[in-house]
Amino acid sequence: MDGEQWLAACHPDPAAVYRQWGGPPHLARLPTGKHFAALRLFQPLGLTVLWELGDQADKVPVLEEHARPRPFFYLLMQPTDSDSDAWPSEQDATFLGAGDEFTAPSPHADGITGVQQHSFMWRVAPDGSGRLADPDALRAALRLARDCDRQAARIRAARSVFYGAKHTKHTRQT
Repeated sequence: MDGEQWLAACHPDPAAVYRQWGGPPHLARLPTGKHFAALRLFQPLGLTVLWELGDQADKVPVLEEHARPRPFFYLLMQPTDSDSDAWPSEQDATFLGAGDEFTAPSPHADGITGVQQHSFMWRVAPDGSGRLADPDALRAALRLARDCDRQAARIRAARSVFYGAKHTKHTRQT
């Protein structure tokens, strides 16, 4: 089973998902809560959460929505029994669980169709294995991503790498 088949199978009528993907705007509405849940984050926070997940980040299906005025990331995770209690809705993060819907293009969609028809793009598409983020790991990464001291340390480290590389490159040329 590939990622497209897995995602379609998350809907009660997989054929309806393929029909939605087959015509404009090439997006399907999938129920969340049974096969997967999703955490919707503003892009900067989403990038920081992925950074905090470390090696696990490459295995988490991530959908990017280029919405105005700010883009969002949707991180797909395993559904849990106590979803709504564990994920308080905040301005920069919203939990999608039982009773919610998730809008997504096919994992096989090309970027051209996405740019022309909608504002969604898979950064890491589902691979068909059903592998999703662990809710506890995602919760911990979100908590760390919001820690102001850690944010400042990440910025200092990024600046150090950027300026160090720039300085090293400049000194090698002279």
